[in-house]
Amino acid sequence: MPEPNAVSWTCLVSGYVLSGLADEAFQLFRSMLRMRSGLTPNKVTFVNLLAALSPLSVLEMGKQVHAMVLKHGITEDNAVDNALISCYAKSGDMNSCEHLFSKMSGRRDAVSWNSMIAGYIYNGNLQEAMDCVFGSWYTVIKLMDCCTFSIILNACASVAALDRGMEMHAYGIRSHLGSDVVVESALLDMYSKCGRVDYASKVFNSMTQRNEFSWNSMISGYARHGLGRKALEIFEEMQRSRESPDHVTFISVLSACSHAGLVEIGLKYFEMMGGHGIIPRIEHYSCVIDLLGRAGKLDKIKEYIQRMPMKPNALIWRTVLVACRQSKDGAKIDLGREASRMLLEIEPQNPVNYVLASNFHAATGMWEDTAKARAAMRQVAVRKEAGRSWVTLCDGVHTFIAGDRSHPNSKEIYEKLNFLLHNIRNIGYVPLTEYALYDLEEENKEELLSYHSEKLAVAFVLTRSSSGSPIRIMKNLRVCGDCHTAFRYISQIVHRQIILRDSIRFHHFEDGKCSCEDYW
Repeated sequence: MPEPNAVSWTCLVSGYVLSGLADEAFQLFRSMLRMRSGLTPNKVTFVNLLAALSPLSVLEMGKQVHAMVLKHGITEDNAVDNALISCYAKSGDMNSCEHLFSKMSGRRDAVSWNSMIAGYIYNGNLQEAMDCVFGSWYTVIKLMDCCTFSIILNACASVAALDRGMEMHAYGIRSHLGSDVVVESALLDMYSKCGRVDYASKVFNSMTQRNEFSWNSMISGYARHGLGRKALEIFEEMQRSRESPDHVTFISVLSACSHAGLVEIGLKYFEMMGGHGIIPRIEHYSCVIDLLGRAGKLDKIKEYIQRMPMKPNALIWRTVLVACRQSKDGAKIDLGREASRMLLEIEPQNPVNYVLASNFHAATGMWEDTAKARAAMRQVAVRKEAGRSWVTLCDGVHTFIAGDRSHPNSKEIYEKLNFLLHNIRNIGYVPLTEYALYDLEEENKEELLSYHSEKLAVAFVLTRSSSGSPIRIMKNLRVCGDCHTAFRYISQIVHRQIILRDSIRFHHFEDGKCSCEDYW
């Protein structure tokens, strides 16, 4: 082409974007600007370029493009502004998103709202996501499409806002949006993540049309609730329907087997992946290691690591380390130490790795190694993610961290929690001090365990909600063994179901028992 124009350059940039070559797209764009022919990029060029940058989470590049947008006089253009919001959100800069969004007042479209709500969810600003939707409800519903509806359901799922999710379901039925396969899939995912897998099943069974996401959501929903056999029934039904499983399907299937202790069945499904034309990825090997680890089969873990066609990455070694911490096998010390060493070597900047290594050494009584792991974490200046629990009530989302006294009802919460702890001790609860991962005296360990975030959350709900209704709590990390035991006893004395969703699965506590049957 003797003289490429703006359209041809834009087509070329778009081609790189569609091929997933974001860096190349950005460099091509810069080459376009250096041309002496006076070529001026148009808004389509900018939208495509921003779409390429969004998945990369590259804030500085996004700011450079934003500056170029302003330099070329492109203002008050919804397509460009929406693309900028998405780009900033993926880079974690919600302040810039909010600034752009506020300037769009009066010309916001469905994509603007979708981008903003999705951005809040992506960055973990869950209360802001809910406020964005329900604080401007009458504006949102005028612009709502199937995509908006699905994103709002995702927001409800993120904070386990079951009541809001059910309101959305009712609105979807009235507005005829609820019959779309994408919306129905989002509905069943929302119900599953809010602890009502029975409602999710009803939505699934009523669907006249199902897509890959519908099947995968139902399988993962049952897996998340520890209903392995049910998950496998759906998988078998999926195959009979001639819907082809993908790699995500098998992650859910293997996870279902892991949570239900179906070791041999899980290994059988892993071996049959090739028959579906799917080459196992690192995530599938991680699921198999988790499956074997929960069953205490450390020797088998070593065997599967050696069988892997790819080099074990941080995900694999994290899974191994968790398995070693849970295991009672004497071989766990050597394997756990190897996993710890490899983790810190592969990902020295990831705080999760230091926490896992430290917790493993503490759980096995190796306090010197625990201190070394914590010192190494300070040396590389990384901070661990705080354990957080949250509950959603009619007045919004309430978040707690361990030992937190910032809540306005803090005095009442602590009084209620101390009352609960006193009463459950009377019926047999004994604090599991091995989960206090510090070298302290026993009484100090007990105090440390008493005020974990999930315990504060359950005490708060008991001061606020009506008797008899289920208590729904979410936690960003795996629940500790002591809180798990305490919740069994608390459910017994308050005569209420406690539904806890942690980073791994759901636990339904009722009458002193947990749905996981202590296999978690």
